[in-house]
Amino acid sequence: MDLFKLMNDARKMQAQMKKLQKEIKKIREEGTSKDGSIKVMLSGDYNLEDIEINEVKDGKKLKKSIKEAFQDARKKVDSRIKELTNEYMKGIPKDVQNFLS
Repeated sequence: MDLFKLMNDARKMQAQMKKLQKEIKKIREEGTSKDGSIKVMLSGDYNLEDIEINEVKDGKKLKKSIKEAFQDARKKVDSRIKELTNEYMKGIPKDVQNFLS
């Protein structure tokens, strides 16, 4: 492979990764506990943006519901990041991806 082309492709990939990072920061996903008592909003960088608590009287149930909602939101964020990453990697040659990984 031509080293000049490889370096040029690497620069393109770097630019794509910067765009990807910006897009990831825009992600907002809602997660809900199994019983629907808790909803959380999680950002693409896994910051808790918001939490909605419907009446929960039991402390143990509250703790469990918060964890469930957070895990649900995290799975959605992870999935969205994977989708975005795949979109941004489409234009990058496989040999460049392999070289840089």
